[in-house]
Amino acid sequence: MEESMSKKDKRDRKAKRETAGRRKRSKIWPIGILVLGAGLVVALVFFPGSEPWGLPAIPRNPRPATLSPELFGGSVARAYQIAQEAPELLERMPCYCGCYVNPGHRNNLDCYTDRHGAG
Repeated sequence: MEESMSKKDKRDRKAKRETAGRRKRSKIWPIGILVLGAGLVVALVFFPGSEPWGLPAIPRNPRPATLSPELFGGSVARAYQIAQEAPELLERMPCYCGCYVNPGHRNNLDCYTDRHGAG
């Protein structure tokens, strides 16, 4: 009878150890996922130069003429007005609109030389 009790005790101890190991592992997964997510956010925020869709701002001499704000209405007209009044600001801003695939597009000011800056 004493032997069967000791076998039962051994099984109970083994089951407790396995359960404790599972609990530890189940607590580690969320922490690992959180660390990976935080690393991804840090990489995207602090290393934006690795984005393939960005275009470095390359000023053009002479500057291209922008379209008249009178051709548009609302906030679009205001954006074209700013492009007309402060082209030096826009020509130093990188473009992320995706139109950089065109060979003549070099900076954000180029978006306002035609209608594609409207939307």
